[in-house]
Amino acid sequence: MKNKSVLLLVLAIFTILSNNAMAQSDDIGFTYIEGGIIGGFVNDIETSGAVMGSDPLDVESDADGGGFIVGAWQFSNQMHLFGEYASLGQELEIRTDINTATGEYDVVRWRFGVGYQHNVSETLAYYGRLSLDQLELKDASVEGFNLDIDADDSGIGSEVGVIWAATPTFHLQGHARYTAVGDVASGGSDPFETDILLGVNARWNFRPNMALVTGYELGKITTFNVGVRFAF
Repeated sequence: MKNKSVLLLVLAIFTILSNNAMAQSDDIGFTYIEGGIIGGFVNDIETSGAVMGSDPLDVESDADGGGFIVGAWQFSNQMHLFGEYASLGQELEIRTDINTATGEYDVVRWRFGVGYQHNVSETLAYYGRLSLDQLELKDASVEGFNLDIDADDSGIGSEVGVIWAATPTFHLQGHARYTAVGDVASGGSDPFETDILLGVNARWNFRPNMALVTGYELGKITTFNVGVRFAF
């Protein structure tokens, strides 16, 4: 009897918390801040003349980690401002006929802009964004090599996506994104080229206004992240 009472109490508490979370999570809003850890890797850096110099090296860039922060503020029924910043390290390996040297460098990305959203229903919304994007490769350090990995550039970006509240506490988001600084250039004086990226994100609202988030974005610079969101 005692065990039954404890079980009923636990179920009651769980139901109350779930209902509170559901009540707060139904609305697809664009006022939030989130942050966490991010990992990723850069493709084709070994082919970049702007980064590697006139004599390309036998280089391999491997994934490493860092942190990110994202925020948005909805200032009307259908408009919002947003911004995001991410810094992640990359492991660097240079092979020669004699030996292999290892080191690292940093990838810093940020963007900010304005977005428009259209709520089709309480569980489905489409959105579009325009942004100014910045990409920087810096602070390369490999013992025995004088690498000039210190490149940065900025340009216009855009994004279209959809958000679906699959359940009151579980949301899925997909997007396609264009950026003028998404790919390491293989030729010319500019260090970066345009790229199209495809992404998917998931959010689980485990508390009112709080959610665990995870995301994956596929492009020439591919990233994956895990973090926490606070919605307002």
